[in-house]
Amino acid sequence: MPMVRKVQGVLCPVRDLARAKAFYGETLGLPLREEDPEGRWVEFGPPRGPGILLYQGAAGSGGGAMFPVRNAQRALRRLKRLGVQVGDLVEVPGMMIIGTFYDPDGNPHHLVQSLRPKAPRRRRASEGGEVMPPEPQP
Repeated sequence: MPMVRKVQGVLCPVRDLARAKAFYGETLGLPLREEDPEGRWVEFGPPRGPGILLYQGAAGSGGGAMFPVRNAQRALRRLKRLGVQVGDLVEVPGMMIIGTFYDPDGNPHHLVQSLRPKAPRRRRASEGGEVMPPEPQP
């Protein structure tokens, strides 16, 4: 069974978060998905699909792809057993656990375990029972 099934998004370190926010939001026109209340990061992208998470850091210091996993600690241990160079686990309280690993060229990538509760699954009419209407679009 594959450990990784999709790309969640991309991490991108930036020197000036306000300038980067203006570039990605106003210049490129990407919708703002979420913003850290403490101003440490912002995420842009369409409502569905991968996004780009910008965070304050040394530009060019690496970012990498984010891969959603059910259990970041277990996935990181598995990669280590396979001979992959791995970093530490970092928890963003109430949001996610991130485990960093490096490809053969030393590029960092990230396994991301969500700590947020899952939204209830919508039922299809063919499954019987009540069908939830689609969410209104802004």
